[in-house]
Amino acid sequence: MKKCRVLFDRLKEDGKRLPVPENLKPEWMEETIKEHTEKRAKEKFHRFRRELAAAACFCLVGAGLLGVYRSGLLFPESGGQGREQMTVQETGTESEGSGEAAQPDKGAPEQQDTLQFAEKSYEEIYEILREDFRGIQSWNGAVREEEENTEDALQGNVMEENKAEASADSVQNAYGQTNVRTEGVDEGDTVKNDGRYLYQLAGRKDETGKEYQGVQIVDTRDGLRETAFVGRFEYPREFYVWEDLLVVLEDGYYTADYVSAGDAVSEEESGSSVSGDRAENSRIAVCTGEVLYASRQYTKIHVYDISDRENPGLVKTFTVDGACSTSRLSDGYFYGFTFFTPSPDGKEEDYETYIPEVDGSLIPAEKIVCPENAGGQEYLVMVSIDLKHPEELLESRAVLADSGVFYVSADSIYLASWHSVYEETGAALTYGTDTAEEEADAETLQDYTQILKFSYGDGAFLAKAEGRVPGRVSDSFSLDQKGEELRVVTTATEYIRRKVTDDTTGETLGYEYVIPEGDDGLTNGLYILNENLEITGKIEGLAAGEQIYSARFLGDTAYFVTFRQTDPLFAVDVSNPEEPRLLSELKVSGFSEYLHAYSGELLLGLGVEADEETGEQQELKLSMFDISSPAELSEKTRLRLAGENWRYVFSPALYDHKSLLIDPEQNLIGFEAQGTREGSFVQAYLLFSYEEGAFVQKLEIEIESTAGFYDSCRGTFIGERFFLLIQDGSVQEYSLETGELTGELPVK
Repeated sequence: MKKCRVLFDRLKEDGKRLPVPENLKPEWMEETIKEHTEKRAKEKFHRFRRELAAAACFCLVGAGLLGVYRSGLLFPESGGQGREQMTVQETGTESEGSGEAAQPDKGAPEQQDTLQFAEKSYEEIYEILREDFRGIQSWNGAVREEEENTEDALQGNVMEENKAEASADSVQNAYGQTNVRTEGVDEGDTVKNDGRYLYQLAGRKDETGKEYQGVQIVDTRDGLRETAFVGRFEYPREFYVWEDLLVVLEDGYYTADYVSAGDAVSEEESGSSVSGDRAENSRIAVCTGEVLYASRQYTKIHVYDISDRENPGLVKTFTVDGACSTSRLSDGYFYGFTFFTPSPDGKEEDYETYIPEVDGSLIPAEKIVCPENAGGQEYLVMVSIDLKHPEELLESRAVLADSGVFYVSADSIYLASWHSVYEETGAALTYGTDTAEEEADAETLQDYTQILKFSYGDGAFLAKAEGRVPGRVSDSFSLDQKGEELRVVTTATEYIRRKVTDDTTGETLGYEYVIPEGDDGLTNGLYILNENLEITGKIEGLAAGEQIYSARFLGDTAYFVTFRQTDPLFAVDVSNPEEPRLLSELKVSGFSEYLHAYSGELLLGLGVEADEETGEQQELKLSMFDISSPAELSEKTRLRLAGENWRYVFSPALYDHKSLLIDPEQNLIGFEAQGTREGSFVQAYLLFSYEEGAFVQKLEIEIESTAGFYDSCRGTFIGERFFLLIQDGSVQEYSLETGELTGELPVK
């Protein structure tokens, strides 16, 4: 999946130079946005196809696709049996030249890995990867004709309180902070606010007209004034502001370019070396009419000193092999996570092709975890930086694992990797009736999620447990830790697997997977796991034929939404880890894609309205649920974002919680929305409050389409001043009391 980003980033750049196709006219846009929101429901029924299609995703090329990418609609945020036990020992010290500082003392029992693994050398790791690599090559060839689909999920964005200079007034005032998954654990975002200064990733053009991005710093004291524009990035992802430091994460590629199909040759064939930050074996991905000549992706971590907001200075740039997956900042330590795809198709001594590098040095073998029979085809690479000493990395570790959903609690990291039963080469997928009881060679199988748990603190990562639950986790809000317990909600798919045999010889040719008609084999469940990730309690078989769209755990109650044609909101008592208990089920039209506690008795839902008979998705909606009595849920009010000649049908906040400004104490709910007005495409930033049982619109700020089609703006506030930050670098200031425009910083 990560390799696809090379292509899509290239498409993004190419798309900027192409005219917008005719099919992106306003009337077409409305239908496309509608299809975009409906696509998510369809994908949730057939998510396994997305996994299979990864091998063929390089073929998404063409002017139409480029136009859709420009519109921002292409990307809206998340095999084999597992083992009951893993064995043996933890490691010694790191090798020289690893680029890391001294590691924390692991001698004390509380600082040792609880889940231990057999130590392996580079050569043993090579043999493990080599065997899996051959299987991947064969498997990829068998599924290239599958439907292509990909979703670049990036979970998490937000902000912890910044202690940098703030005026006396702004210290006393409340100010907006990005919506976080776990209180007290900061996440990278594209906008930050420290109570005086505003920060955002914004675009610029140099004297030649070439576009680049940087972090814009805006002083809000006595008006709006840009104090600095930090960096000159090609592919910035997110950033943090911590005290007087700015930490920017950027995607990097050792090399990536297009050549014509006839001219494409491998490095070995040409005898030439690949230019870039490091000599690297290149690989070729076949596309329509031309070839993507690309090498591996890596992640840059830039650290800047911004103690002088007028003159920031670069402290250090670190490099980490692999595509950035997510990151966190807690208690003054930065934690970064990438996924590195090895290519053990060369010689055993070509370590750089299958061992990840961190800041120019291979991760030592004793710092690499290789779970037995885990089936991981990528490395999860974990690095940490003590921001009090930002000139060096504190620790790095790697584990062979499959990519998946990240959930980071206050003290633990969970990686939930989905495993489909549909893995045999050449297997066929069909819809039909359940014939498992009629045929002796048929069996019922279910997908599952493998969960790895690591503790983290003071920059150290420790392996703690491994477990599994039936089904698939939707996003990080579907997992929640309370004390030592992990609560998880999943959607499981059951398949009937039958052998396909030769009619003449009786030889087994492969397998056929049958999805039962009617409910599509879908059911939902809630599971409670102990500190060793062993299931202690569960509820299964909920809402057959539907899938989970959103979840939120509040204390001892789990709330989650499923959808097919209506939106059941479930409440489950999880106070007893051995006997979770269903309390109530509230059915309303449409569905909530995101849930957020708005007070002790209210639960906010942001989602999409839908026809109760057909399930056809319509406009955006806001819902406020009364959860004062979880056994008697009710919807207090609902606001449909549509009128006689207008309607909003899409918002980035549906899939990315960082896009949502939400502050119950200040009674503010804000997000970007897209739709149509009088037949023309419109995008705007909407700001609401909740007063006397109803949603009240405070601001509706229309945005020029030149600002971008997707996630083009963010809202934040300081006291009674509201700020709209637009990715072209402009900033607008409004009065929260009157709604009037009171200041503006134009595009440079």
